[in-house]
Amino acid sequence: MIQETYIDFSFPHLQWPAHVNLVYPFVAPEQLPRAQQQIREYLAENLDQETPINIALVQAGAFIQKNNMNVYLTDNGGEDVDSPLVSLRTIVLRALGQGPARSTAHLTVGQTQGNPLISQSYLLRKARLLPDMRFRVGTLAILIRERTTGTLSTDHMRLYGTIDIGAPSDIWRPHSSDYWVKTPNSNLPTLQSDSDGGQQEIISDDHEVLAEPALCFDSTENKWSAYTDGDKGQTGIRELTVSSYNVLVDTEYPPDHDRDPLIVSTILSNSAEADVLVLQEVSDDFLSYLLRNSPDVMQIAQRYPFVSHGPPCQNDLGPLPSLRNVVILSRYPFSWHSVSFHRKHKSALIAQFNGVATSSSVESEGLVVAGVHLTAGLTDGSVATKKSQMRTLTRYLERHYKRESWVVAGDFNLVTSTYTIDLSVKNQSISSETVSTLSAIEDEIREAGLSDAWSVARVEGVDQTSATESGDLFEGEEGATFDPQNNRLAAGTTTTSHDRPQRYDRILFKPQESLRIVHFNHFGVPEMIDGEQVVASDHYGVRARIQSTDAAVSNDVNKDLSSKQLIIEHRRAAGVLADTTSLHSVLETHGMFPNEKQAGEWRDAFASLQNVLLGTSEDSNQAQPDIPLVIVPVGSYALGVWTADSDIDCLCIGTISSKTFFKLARQRLSKAEIQGIRILRKVEASTGTMLELSVNEILMDLQYCPAPQIVERWHEFRNIPASDPIFNLSVLSLRKLKPYRDLLYIQRTLPSLPAFRLAYRCIKLWAVQRGIYSAKFGFLGGVHITLMLSWVCKKLGHDYGSVTAADIVTSFFHHYAHFDWTNDIVYDAIYHKKRPRYYRSTREPMVVLGYHAPNSNIAHTATVPGLKLLVKAFRNAEQQLCEPGITWETFFGAPSAPRQELNIPHGVADFLHAYNNFIKIDMQFWGRTLAKGKSLVGWVESRCISLVIDIHKAIPNSEVQIWPARFADSDSKDVDDGKDYQGCYLIGLSKAEKTASAASAEEKQVAKQALDKVLDRFLTQLRTDEKNFDPNISWIDASLVRSSEVRDLQLDDREWGIYATELDSDSDDEEDIIDEDTEDADDTKPQRAIPQCPKPTSKPLSSTKLRPASDVLNRLRWDPSLDPSDYIIGYEDRFLGAKETGLEKWKTEQTDEEFIPQHRILYFKRKGGEDGRGDIVWERATRIDKIFGSGLGNGD
Repeated sequence: MIQETYIDFSFPHLQWPAHVNLVYPFVAPEQLPRAQQQIREYLAENLDQETPINIALVQAGAFIQKNNMNVYLTDNGGEDVDSPLVSLRTIVLRALGQGPARSTAHLTVGQTQGNPLISQSYLLRKARLLPDMRFRVGTLAILIRERTTGTLSTDHMRLYGTIDIGAPSDIWRPHSSDYWVKTPNSNLPTLQSDSDGGQQEIISDDHEVLAEPALCFDSTENKWSAYTDGDKGQTGIRELTVSSYNVLVDTEYPPDHDRDPLIVSTILSNSAEADVLVLQEVSDDFLSYLLRNSPDVMQIAQRYPFVSHGPPCQNDLGPLPSLRNVVILSRYPFSWHSVSFHRKHKSALIAQFNGVATSSSVESEGLVVAGVHLTAGLTDGSVATKKSQMRTLTRYLERHYKRESWVVAGDFNLVTSTYTIDLSVKNQSISSETVSTLSAIEDEIREAGLSDAWSVARVEGVDQTSATESGDLFEGEEGATFDPQNNRLAAGTTTTSHDRPQRYDRILFKPQESLRIVHFNHFGVPEMIDGEQVVASDHYGVRARIQSTDAAVSNDVNKDLSSKQLIIEHRRAAGVLADTTSLHSVLETHGMFPNEKQAGEWRDAFASLQNVLLGTSEDSNQAQPDIPLVIVPVGSYALGVWTADSDIDCLCIGTISSKTFFKLARQRLSKAEIQGIRILRKVEASTGTMLELSVNEILMDLQYCPAPQIVERWHEFRNIPASDPIFNLSVLSLRKLKPYRDLLYIQRTLPSLPAFRLAYRCIKLWAVQRGIYSAKFGFLGGVHITLMLSWVCKKLGHDYGSVTAADIVTSFFHHYAHFDWTNDIVYDAIYHKKRPRYYRSTREPMVVLGYHAPNSNIAHTATVPGLKLLVKAFRNAEQQLCEPGITWETFFGAPSAPRQELNIPHGVADFLHAYNNFIKIDMQFWGRTLAKGKSLVGWVESRCISLVIDIHKAIPNSEVQIWPARFADSDSKDVDDGKDYQGCYLIGLSKAEKTASAASAEEKQVAKQALDKVLDRFLTQLRTDEKNFDPNISWIDASLVRSSEVRDLQLDDREWGIYATELDSDSDDEEDIIDEDTEDADDTKPQRAIPQCPKPTSKPLSSTKLRPASDVLNRLRWDPSLDPSDYIIGYEDRFLGAKETGLEKWKTEQTDEEFIPQHRILYFKRKGGEDGRGDIVWERATRIDKIFGSGLGNGD
């Protein structure tokens, strides 16, 4: 204990050991042999060796020497002649022929530099906490003070010899002449000096460390004492909860005790309860309060009966080694030791729990928990010091605990906010090399096999941290534990010049294939009480619940997650691309961020629509709507990635039927025309009805989902698990809810929503510029990018921790440029756990799946030529981002157009110059009904993708690209002027890049004939469609033209959002419109019908409606507990009568050649059965339903 205190608080501890001076100065070095012999002989004659010399150092004191204050221990005798130390000194002086001289024999335990009063009081107080030091003197030591040579010359004490004065049992023999100096392992490197503190950071000594047993609370003696049954390991512990909390030391001296009760209350709170608690910044006074003086000490001792350090106020324990200490409290016994970082008062606490979280297939003695508190600050020196400290710890753990699972918890003091880092570089507070050092620290953590518990819990959906509103955060601020903006104590202790949130506190774990995170949360967050903020510390605590599983089971569970096709390589953005500020600035230049005015307008527009549909208003006293409805945004606006040209997708959930809702909505919206709300179009499709609206010139799409139970439990909807019976809805209702449920899951599990948003805008701008952003034309859409990007973000966060937006973009392009689109599908393996059962058709070259049921391919409109263009674009982007000196400005180009006279963007100009031949699809409209004009354009637009497919089939060795926008002649006039409107779509044609040789004249002629046939068939289909094409008011044509004929075209920027008084329903889907009564059947109460006499039947009629075949089909397909290959569908063939086919072979796509309408399904049955004929699980004729229990249920 004395030596530890001496090392921590005495500057020359490496030059000489802790000692008590008897005679100093002694004699000249050349007289040492004679003096030694003279003293030995004199003591042998005048000192009774049978009488022990017992010393008791029990009193602390201090004296000033030069500019330093020395704190020491001495005996009670002081200068009294009866003091054993004084008596021994007098005898030695007499042996040398000297008389007695006044002196206070003492043992120096510490020094303070500069003589500051606070440090003096603090160190003297710590010395008084030392236990009484009692020992028997058996040997006197002779030390020689020497000065070392070289650039760093210092004074150094060397042991010259000893004089034995006691009994043989009391004699001491040193093993070396400088035993107090620890020699570092010569094989380990020495780090450079820290420019801030002048301290040298050295890799930890690799010497044998003697572990100390934990202290255990003895309730009978009411004290903490060493645990003596340490060899009894804990067995069968498969789950462990670890918490970490920085309790904040306010001042050195005098200590502030005001927060102590609040800290203890926080530690005992349910949200902080753990099996292992790692505390940082623990002072002597607080630990004495926590483990000795607190009213809750018994509760603390019951919850954490084992501690690494006991209360310093206990007489036999002594003080903590530093002002700010790491202390571990535990429910289970452990042994521990320190690993010094060779920086004053900095070390890691290593605790091992025998038998805890061990795996049967991995040789392990037990879980290792390391508590850390790295150097604070954001300077070049402090960041370099943090790197060396982290390297010291990880290398030590790798050498000594290679087979054990690790948990490293504490305050890492690593700045995570990219805003703070970028601004510090801009202000020259840190260098760019320091930014690289911060990244290198994260890399070393990952290379050591450590995973961030928060990142893993976040992406796996088991994180319950309370975070700041995501819209207010920058990258690296999600999950912050130090938040000066919302924590008044943090605002007073922040070491940066900005008040941005930082995720300083972490729990890292090395699973060794047997650990997984099942829960993560914060505790100790601020609360408002009587209008004042109450918070215990400037840091929030973090807690992780960790489960230990058998390695074989763990490998089986994570088989899909680690498979080759699901590995996403972390590709770092090189050079200036890594500058997030530069990326943000370029995107802002290209208009990818809405300004404050636009944000307010969009917000007000959504609020206006809400008020109108709910029947409330801001001025009205009516707080609740007259009809229970919930209106939420979905899509890009809800995700926070919208731009000024985005519309707002709205979903309304209510208790009434769809027909009633849209009738009511049209009435209320029509009355709200004075508020700037206009109905543009009513769209009928297989997925239900949708209204296209304009609210103060902002476009909105409104859809409705009838789900009374959802509305009733809306306040808890975010936390309802997918397995809850509340989601036992019709397929159409589930399909309407799916976007919002997927949105909530994405928001909840993204490691960094700000980084995702920045990366999303980057990829969207890239796709828009290259003409590959349009889902209806078979390219990327907003949902495509969201699902593809979210998987990349989550996998990178899961495997690598914090990743910047620039790195995410680079990794995104690399991953999908090499993705096997033919055999693999894009899905979130963390959510699905194993590859989803999705049966792709031959018409689906690209499959991107979402999350919740019903699972459908988001990329169902993708085409083979479109996918080829996407892959080509991905690879070009990957190559471009790897070019030396590339910048974001170069990657995106200037926002201004090269052809100013026509105002054509770069991407359009490149498209027009990239192809020599184009298919030009002309449209002309001269009717007066504007709704029909828009309908014509939309109808032709929806058929263009089929033309692209047919062209590629007819000319396989060609590259076919349609630009996802209309073109018009420069002299084209608006429709509402009463003159002709003419626009067109362009499809570029060229030879595929991989074509080996030029086509012959004959081959060209064959291709031309095939193309003419495709165009003729396309025009015939359009012109013969009487429902959508009227030759009296419109005209359509498709022709092959040269590039010279289209170079003068410009983009058609005509807005079709003109108020249409005639709300004719338009269909955007060629499928038959499903009766909305089917959608509402399970969600609305049946209306009373006129009683009728039923026809005679052999079976009684059931009042319960039979679930439709579509519901049963989807349940059998998507329920993970059911196997579709076990079921057969019986159906009515129009020519052959009743037939059967396997459920897996059933086609639901109307364009499929084997498509059969679902109303022809007769029954579903399970294969096999007692008679081999199979068991009927659903039958239309008998109204049996063993799947949902509707109709007659089991038929009993």
